[in-house]
Amino acid sequence: MREQIDTIPVNEAFESGDECPFCYLMRKAEQSTIRYVAGPGASYMEPDVRAATDKVGFCTSHTKKLYDYGNSLGAALMLQTYMAGLLEEFDMEASSLTPGKRSLFSKKQAPDSSSYPARILQKADSCFICDRIAYHMRRYFLTFFHLVKDAEFRTKVENSKGFCMSHFAQLMQHADQMLPKGQTDWFYATIPTLTKKNLIRVKEDLDWFIAKFDYRNAGADWKNSKDALSRTMQKLETLYPADPPYKKD
Repeated sequence: MREQIDTIPVNEAFESGDECPFCYLMRKAEQSTIRYVAGPGASYMEPDVRAATDKVGFCTSHTKKLYDYGNSLGAALMLQTYMAGLLEEFDMEASSLTPGKRSLFSKKQAPDSSSYPARILQKADSCFICDRIAYHMRRYFLTFFHLVKDAEFRTKVENSKGFCMSHFAQLMQHADQMLPKGQTDWFYATIPTLTKKNLIRVKEDLDWFIAKFDYRNAGADWKNSKDALSRTMQKLETLYPADPPYKKD
């Protein structure tokens, strides 16, 4: 299998031994985006980057991760222009914040989705980092479906630890449209079976992790169960709960 610049990350993910190769890729994409936004390259000083972050903002999770990253000046500069735009919009919209008209006989009306408060809430759910991660993940899924034509890559998939539930679902949703010709039988015979086998493996590790708290098993070997809780959470919720905060070097 000939490596190309866009296939290297996906091959690396399936060689990583991670509980889900796409979780592995998503964590890498998140960290590279945080580094891009607030890292040593000072992308936050570029007018186009600042304009994009001012427009979209950051979700709660990534606001905290920008704080944890440790570039206080970079985060402050981004939020400075974001706050300036927010205050400007607030002044423009202040006149619209008036009591609504209600009829005595009308049913309770649904909130206006175009109102200023509704737009504030919509923006709270938007995120520059989330959008860039989603862009990278679309590319990785496309690359996966391209690579399954290669027997060597299919072997890597078969030897992997399956997928978390979210990424398994995304693979299944896109399969009919994106699978290359001739790989449908392999895909449907392999991916669900592989995923179930590894869910059972992690569940057995979790069972033994719990059993170890029984005094009768105090002297028994932990086997592969010491990190079973975090691996179970990854399989179920697409996260790495044991990861320390990602910080600048």
